[in-house]
Amino acid sequence: MILSYVKNKHVYTLEPEDNTLMVYATSEETVFAARAEIKVKLPDLEVVEIQGEIRRSPFARCQKVVSLLPQTAGLRVGPGIIKLVHGLIGGSKGCPQMANLVMEGIDAVILHFTTEPLKEILKKEGVKQIIAYQEFLRQNPRLFNSCVAFAPDSPLAKGIKEEL
Repeated sequence: MILSYVKNKHVYTLEPEDNTLMVYATSEETVFAARAEIKVKLPDLEVVEIQGEIRRSPFARCQKVVSLLPQTAGLRVGPGIIKLVHGLIGGSKGCPQMANLVMEGIDAVILHFTTEPLKEILKKEGVKQIIAYQEFLRQNPRLFNSCVAFAPDSPLAKGIKEEL
């Protein structure tokens, strides 16, 4: 017997001219298929709206989660959003697959604004690179303590905690 399993995720962002960022995320798996559209207000990164659809799932509870997506309006992309999203639409009574797809979209929001500046920082070396990272973190305080690189005890975050 040959088992077959396929999983594809596609996430992209568009920045219309109405001070919003649109994120489109799809997941296509052998047993699960869904999409999520996330509208984020700029510059404060507030989730204005999330719409979604479950096309295929072995779990009936996943269909019910789609009606809960509007409850995520008002959340801000930043610390605590993972717990809030998983609490609202994931968890044992929700649909962890949809919560993960929404979080993929939230990650895309962060990457939308950080990828290009980080590429420029990587062109620098030594102390100049560390100073550039610290300035980047000052300009993006929501990234503080969001990953190992920007953890409070990281050389890249040295002295930043006191300023925030």
